[in-house]
Amino acid sequence: MRVLEKLLLFVLVLLVLAAGIAGMACCFMPAEQVVYWLNLIIFAAAASRWLVLIGSGLLILLAVLLFFGVVCRNGGKKSEPRVANVVKVGGEGSNVQISTQAVDCIIQQQKLQFPDVIGLESKISDAAEGAAVILKVTANARANMQELAANLQTAVRQQLESMVGLKVNTVKIIIADVISEAEPKA
Repeated sequence: MRVLEKLLLFVLVLLVLAAGIAGMACCFMPAEQVVYWLNLIIFAAAASRWLVLIGSGLLILLAVLLFFGVVCRNGGKKSEPRVANVVKVGGEGSNVQISTQAVDCIIQQQKLQFPDVIGLESKISDAAEGAAVILKVTANARANMQELAANLQTAVRQQLESMVGLKVNTVKIIIADVISEAEPKA
C-alpha cells in the first residue's frame, strides 16, 4: 500500500474511532447533556457553514481517494500470477530456471550427510555470477563449528553444481543456534 493510501486509511480509522467513542460517551451521559452537546454542534454548524462545507468536502474527497486507491487498485486489470522465486541454471544463453523451493529441498538433504546439523534454513538468491546461498544452521554442541561450516559449504556447492548444474557464487554459513546432546531434537 502506498504512503498516501496508508495515511488516508489512518485518518478514516481515526474518524470512525472518534465517532464510536462519542457514541459510547452519549450512552453514559444524562439526556440533558446529550441534548446540550447536540444543540451546540448543530448551532455551531449553522453559524459557520463554510467550515462545515470544507470539512464535508474533505471527508468526501477522503472517501473517494480511499475507494479508488484501495478498492479499485487493479484498475480493472486481471492480476498476473506471482512468479515463484527462481534461480537461473546454466550459462548466459540458458533459459532453464529452478525454483528456490526445489534448491532448498536439495540443500535439506545435507542434514543426512552431517549428523551434527540439527536444523537447516536456507535463503537462495540469484546473482549475475551465480546463486548466492545463505544457510542458517542449528548445530550439535559437540561439533567443531569451523570444520562443520567448511565441510557443509563444500558439500552444498558440489551437490548443487553436480545435481542441478546450478553455478554457485557463494555459500555463507551462519551458526544460528547450538544445542547440546541433552536437549531433545526439534
